[in-house]
Amino acid sequence: MILFEFKPDEFIVEEILCDGTVLEAGKQLSRPNQGGKFAHFVLEKRGWNTAQALEAIARAMGISRTRMDCAGTKDRNAVTVQLCSAFAVPPERVSSVKLKDLSINGVWSAGDKVRMGFLAGNRFTITLNEGNYGEKPEANRVEERARKSNLLFPNYFGDQRFGSLRANTAEVGRLILQGKTEEAAMNFLAFTDEREHGAGREARERLAEEKDFTAALKYFPPFLKYERTVLYQLAQHPRDFVGGLRRLPRHTLLMFVHAFQSRLFNDLLTTRLKNEPLEARTGDLWCECDATGFPDLKEKGVKPIASQVEAANVQKQLEEGKAFLAANIVGSESDLTQDETRLLEENGLSKESFKV
Repeated sequence: MILFEFKPDEFIVEEILCDGTVLEAGKQLSRPNQGGKFAHFVLEKRGWNTAQALEAIARAMGISRTRMDCAGTKDRNAVTVQLCSAFAVPPERVSSVKLKDLSINGVWSAGDKVRMGFLAGNRFTITLNEGNYGEKPEANRVEERARKSNLLFPNYFGDQRFGSLRANTAEVGRLILQGKTEEAAMNFLAFTDEREHGAGREARERLAEEKDFTAALKYFPPFLKYERTVLYQLAQHPRDFVGGLRRLPRHTLLMFVHAFQSRLFNDLLTTRLKNEPLEARTGDLWCECDATGFPDLKEKGVKPIASQVEAANVQKQLEEGKAFLAANIVGSESDLTQDETRLLEENGLSKESFKV
């Protein structure tokens, strides 16, 4: 596995709206005002994660962060463009926000908020060079490797899904789903690894040793805002770990569960690739491409492969770039495969555990 170290300008992520519009970096998007109590806006950021960017914008407008929403979270170490919304804020107020490395590339009124997943996908522009690759990349070699796999690639969830610094969001999610709220809260507050340095690491290590929540409020640095929010509750009620976690924004709590679901997906995909090639087989899920080349989930949906004859037909479409293999994001309403059931049992869970 190759690990890349990108500068923000070498990793550009542009959201694609449900109608196929690409939110392009450095370009304004004009949409007619639709009326309603929400301002939809295109946010371009560099060196910010989404939660911090929306919090800074909310602060600049003098409103609560809870009135802000987005279609998807984006990593910090990149240039990203995404659709967001603000409740009960006029468009001109959003467009007047001026913050370093943030820009508003269009704003209009709308009748509903932007909801998580309200997008068709993302367009990535990744620049490989000797600095981030370790050697001068050769396009011919990259293409040759791609063709050996018929241009099919396993679509793993990336590291940013699991926390860009401590990589523990999936573990916190697993503990929450298991009902181990004390362990979940302490993992969120005190877990650290070699990638974390400075005051944050020192504070976590001290809390892990002393377990004094009142004292921790005095030495946890201000930039660990969410940790301090949990600590404030625990300082008043030292055994109320459920209450401490509930002080976190709902989207943060969901992020923990989503991260664990993503880890399950990655583990299942890894198991599949160890046992056989990434080719269509009976029992797999698949879907066709839409007009933009993305999975057609709305019109034709995801379907199971019912026979070996159908598997051969799907494989042909895969090789022609006309279809995708798919897999479940395991949840409370999933029809589980044997592998999914086994993996949940290994984690001490069932699909009913996701009813939280």
